[in-house]
Amino acid sequence: MHIQKKNLQVTQQANGESLQLTYELGTQRKTLIIPNQQQNTEPEPHAAGSYHNPEQHAIYMQRVDVMLRTTSSGKRSSNASNATSC
Repeated sequence: MHIQKKNLQVTQQANGESLQLTYELGTQRKTLIIPNQQQNTEPEPHAAGSYHNPEQHAIYMQRVDVMLRTTSSGKRSSNASNATSC
C-alpha cells in the first residue's frame, strides 16, 4: 500500500542555513531539515583542464601531492601509476 504525501511545505529557516520540509503521511507529520549547499568560491574547472591558468594548476597539483602523501600505504594506487607511465 502506497501512502500519498499531503500538505507539503518548504520554508527557509530563520538563520538561512537550511530548509525545513514538512509533510503529512496519513495520521503522521514528518519534518526534515535540509542543509543548504555551501557556496564554492573556487572557479569552475576549464574544459581544457587547468593548464590555461598556471596558478590554479599549481593548487590542483598541491592537492594531489597531499592526497598521495596521506594515503594509508603511502604508495600510489595501481590506476595512478598506470596513468603516469603512459
